[in-house]
Amino acid sequence: MSLVEKLLDAYPAETGMPPKMLGEAVDKLYECAGVCLTCADAAAAEQDPEKIVMSIKCVRLDNDCADLCTVAARILARQTGYDAPTTMAIIEATRTVLRASADAAEEFKGTPYFELSAKECRETEQLLGRLAEQMGSSDAGEGYPTSPPSATTPAGASMGGGAETSGTSEASQEVSEEQLREMNMDELRDMARDKGLSGVHDMRKEELIDAISGKRGS
Repeated sequence: MSLVEKLLDAYPAETGMPPKMLGEAVDKLYECAGVCLTCADAAAAEQDPEKIVMSIKCVRLDNDCADLCTVAARILARQTGYDAPTTMAIIEATRTVLRASADAAEEFKGTPYFELSAKECRETEQLLGRLAEQMGSSDAGEGYPTSPPSATTPAGASMGGGAETSGTSEASQEVSEEQLREMNMDELRDMARDKGLSGVHDMRKEELIDAISGKRGS
């Protein structure tokens, strides 16, 4: 377990994502930033005029990639006051420049520093892709905490503060837990509202499923 993972694991509220996955992403982003900066520096030391001219775009992308990777790592490491749309936008922007940087570097076959940079960018982009998928493509990480639990709010309680009811409707009674897990967040929220539940916007998927299936107490 890396130091970043340990710090995220020690976070006093729920992170919404496994600390291991978040820690791996933060560490990889910082590593990629270092690789891209080193690659750009190596390209600047080239003696071949033709290669220098050809690598201008690649060097620019290396620097852009290093900047965005650093920003993404800092954003992901912050869990207090988490804002899902901002985080997802940063992740997607970073993935875009990672792909562009890898594409440009791969044009310089046989140049070790460009080959290493391309490999690192590909790996980092793929890791961010898995992270984004885990967060939920349509809901952009809905369910992350917006702040640590207060002294009067149990850690597992809904952040919405609304009272919840345990009433059931005929429609939801016919839906199995397995079917609920296949639904997206919007569908689950609609079903929860139909059951008269409140505070559904701040519930995580598991909380919604438990509430709809009647596992959560009133």
